[in-house]
Amino acid sequence: MGRQIYFFFDDSGVLHKNEQSGRFVYAGYVFLSREELDSAKRKYIHANKEIKKSTGMSGELKAAGLKPVHKRSLFNSVREYESLSASVDISKVYGHILAEKKSICRYKDYILKICIKTKLVEFIQNGVLDSSDDVDIRVYIDEQLTATNGYYDLRDSIREELQHGIVSWNYGVVHPKVFRSAVQVSIEYCESKHNYLIQASDILANRIWTSYRIARPELREISNHMGLTFP
Repeated sequence: MGRQIYFFFDDSGVLHKNEQSGRFVYAGYVFLSREELDSAKRKYIHANKEIKKSTGMSGELKAAGLKPVHKRSLFNSVREYESLSASVDISKVYGHILAEKKSICRYKDYILKICIKTKLVEFIQNGVLDSSDDVDIRVYIDEQLTATNGYYDLRDSIREELQHGIVSWNYGVVHPKVFRSAVQVSIEYCESKHNYLIQASDILANRIWTSYRIARPELREISNHMGLTFP
């Protein structure tokens, strides 16, 4: 089976030329064990219940409908865990990518792949993972429109790059493989109302997106966080 690694992602903003903030953000959390994942989930659920108890709110607590104090409380409940984000400056994205829904979906998949790969490389460089480890990578993403065969394209693309590397013939660039042994990848698109760590990712994505919208870069100063920018 290999060592299990869990990624959770949600987004904020819209990857569209008319997005008023000018930014699209993917963000989420990564866990290197089931025990760590369960610990984060318990802490987030506790904070979630406390807010509902104090406000009388019910159902899913989404960032868009919460006061800053409540978003901060939910964020703080899991801020000790490893997190990552990708911010896209929409003004710099090629027009042909933004012109078609399928192209947008493929670009989003590319962003996710690079996020996952970069974080795994960081883990290896820091000695947290070994490149000879067999790994079982499980990716959970907020349910969304995907390109035709999007599930298989994203899963296979991640596995191919991690286990075999990629040769970019257009640019004559070789991206070496990350792991020297078996790599398994699974993708699951989730309804956020049923997944607390997708909800936590929504809170984080909103925080990163807001940091650009209101020009407060200090909101992105998060310990145990890897922030990438695109394109």
